[in-house]
Amino acid sequence: MSSTSQTITLKQKILPGCKGNITARFVHMNDLSQQTLDKFLSSAVDSKIGIAPSYDTKQTLISIAFATRDQVLVLKVATKNFNSTIAVGKRKLLGSRIFLNPDFSKYAFHMDKLCTSLFLDLELHIVGAVDILSCLPRGRHLFLTKIEALGGEPTVDGSAVKDLFREDETFKAERTVIATQAWAAYQAALLCPAEACKIDTTILSTEGLTFVAKTTRAAEQLTALQPLVSPNDIDNDYSVHKGQLLARSSRFSTRVKDLSSNQRIRVEFSTPSGPKVLYQKKLGHVNGRSVQVALASGTSSARKVKLFTEGRDDPTAAEALRTNTLLGVLKNQSTFLTLPFVKEIWFPDEGLTRSSKSVFNVPGLVNFKGRTLNRSQLEAVDAILSDEPNRRILLIQGPPGTGKTTVIAAAVIGTVTSLTNSTVWLVAQSNVAVKNIAEKLADVDFLDFKLLVSKDFHYDWHEHLYEEIIHNVIRSDDFPPYPVAAERRLAGSRVILCTLSMLCNDRISVFTRLVPPTVFIFDEASQIEVGGYVPMLHRFQKTMQKLVFIGDDKQLPPYGQSDVEGLQSVFELSHLRSRALFLDTQYRMPLVIGDVISKEVYDRRLKSLHAISAKTCCQFVNVTNGRERRQGKSWTNVEQSKIAITIAGKMEKLGYSYRIISPYDAQRSLMENSLKDAKLDWKDKVFNVDSFQGNEDDYIIICLVRTDRVGFLKDMRRVNVMLTRCKKGMVICTDKSFLRGVAKNSLVAKLANTVGNGAWVHWQSVIQPSFHPFPTVH
Repeated sequence: MSSTSQTITLKQKILPGCKGNITARFVHMNDLSQQTLDKFLSSAVDSKIGIAPSYDTKQTLISIAFATRDQVLVLKVATKNFNSTIAVGKRKLLGSRIFLNPDFSKYAFHMDKLCTSLFLDLELHIVGAVDILSCLPRGRHLFLTKIEALGGEPTVDGSAVKDLFREDETFKAERTVIATQAWAAYQAALLCPAEACKIDTTILSTEGLTFVAKTTRAAEQLTALQPLVSPNDIDNDYSVHKGQLLARSSRFSTRVKDLSSNQRIRVEFSTPSGPKVLYQKKLGHVNGRSVQVALASGTSSARKVKLFTEGRDDPTAAEALRTNTLLGVLKNQSTFLTLPFVKEIWFPDEGLTRSSKSVFNVPGLVNFKGRTLNRSQLEAVDAILSDEPNRRILLIQGPPGTGKTTVIAAAVIGTVTSLTNSTVWLVAQSNVAVKNIAEKLADVDFLDFKLLVSKDFHYDWHEHLYEEIIHNVIRSDDFPPYPVAAERRLAGSRVILCTLSMLCNDRISVFTRLVPPTVFIFDEASQIEVGGYVPMLHRFQKTMQKLVFIGDDKQLPPYGQSDVEGLQSVFELSHLRSRALFLDTQYRMPLVIGDVISKEVYDRRLKSLHAISAKTCCQFVNVTNGRERRQGKSWTNVEQSKIAITIAGKMEKLGYSYRIISPYDAQRSLMENSLKDAKLDWKDKVFNVDSFQGNEDDYIIICLVRTDRVGFLKDMRRVNVMLTRCKKGMVICTDKSFLRGVAKNSLVAKLANTVGNGAWVHWQSVIQPSFHPFPTVH
């Protein structure tokens, strides 16, 4: 866009009945004048202004459009020389004439995002601001909500609305689209009720508004990371019959799901007459792995079928509640910022005032089924059971293999055997982590708990994970609707396990009324973005009395941290991190691995207790003929895969329990398919690093993949996870020259240096029938 202004006539299609001309003027903010603003404001005869912003990939404001009945002013936001006298003056002018001008009411479809972006990006406040979408009862994410905001069909051309908002407020939208969106906001303003609550950000403290703004921005950035097109992996034994595709999803993470309101399925296939592409907004059915998609007639000869889901998932219940909670703060309709736990997490300087009355009546540490806890574990359990005010929020750092779930189990037993009616809700980010906690409870003969799990995760995918605790599982499609039935299912249990997402499912209300959450223990807390706690802090503000966060900020970070600047877990909040307890003894890894991890990752604070001390527990295979190859956004190494599968075959024949890990998902797929081709056990055998934290096995086979550049090995937290999964031994397929060259400073190279040259074996030796992995360790 040039620095000079440009004027055009807009052609809108969303309201066919509106025939008047709409003039749009495009101005760079550096060229903004009071005369330009006054001329535009003179057209706001009803004192209403519609606003539409656009954002870049980091969700930073790049343009703002203002609209009245027949005029639109589009400003290109200045990003350079932000603190120059001219730039500051232009922002003040914009603020005084529009955003802080009480004579005009401002309307935007997503006013919450706009308000917080004005504060973060332009250091501006706003008064008299109305969030259009909260004036309607339907979900904010639905196109139908915008259609109804504009008057509904047939007055509104629904398809035109969908086209207009398809690139909703993103940098991909043309400037004429942003202008038309602002005009649409003005039209919606005419239908908004006069009593609609107005946002005034000037009444919020700087600290409070900063919290809301940063939390909102983080949520928007995480949403933007979600792909707009996702491939759906299906088994090769699909069939096409009478125009219907019958298939089975092959991977849970890429499964075909019920389509959200803004999604469609794309079907690509080959026919004798050539390739074809079909789109469907609805699926015949999705039931576990099974999926049915209607195709056009005459497609029975379809071959090489591929499925893709276009569009993002609808917001989860947790995401929707987070949005509404923060919107309530902006509207000054919520006391969320005054909640004691909220203050201690986000506003430590304001202090935390709580009653000194004892919440727990806790006896001494219970006998933990004859098991001995080490000193650091005892200290952690005592802190969880403590009713001291400075222990109401507690962080526990648990490096790999230090018995985090053991601590959780001991604390649960200590809580429920006390003389109180305290309840414990055990929560984690992933279903697997929740399942692991449940298994630990069962392992110590504590079975008085219930595990709430979604049908989507359990049915047809992961039932086998729950076989040993099946009587403790309540699946989401079996949640009872009434308290009497729920009470029967709970059978007196005061300990409930579920994911953080499940906590915000409205259907668990029947359980939270019977077992009101008083103590929350969060596992994998270092993987949870701190804003992810907003929904549960709001929902359970009247019952919660203690929050325990267990995790390790030396292992996997919150999803998106590498892409979203400033994304934090509770372990990155210095005032909480400084009080964290440290579990100081690991029992999983052989000594040589544990010692390297302690030295390089935990400043020698981590002790190791393990029966295996031989360096031969860690082997390196020198795959000299392997080369990294880019595959899409990932990487593969075919020769390393072949060696890994060869080793897997030998381990399977010897009866070893093992798993295979790779940093790259393309390599994971390659190796899983290679296991299938080799007729080896392939189910739940191959993982990428992120999906294997919290898991372990006797033997671990690792493919580093890279041979030219360090890549993944620069990420110490993920490498730490990768190297700490084995209980008996580990084989790393790599290239010796790579580890001694560009990757010489990596954690893997330091491990290789420690175990020495005797740990190396050439790939040609591995493929010999006489090769025996870990002959002295098993």
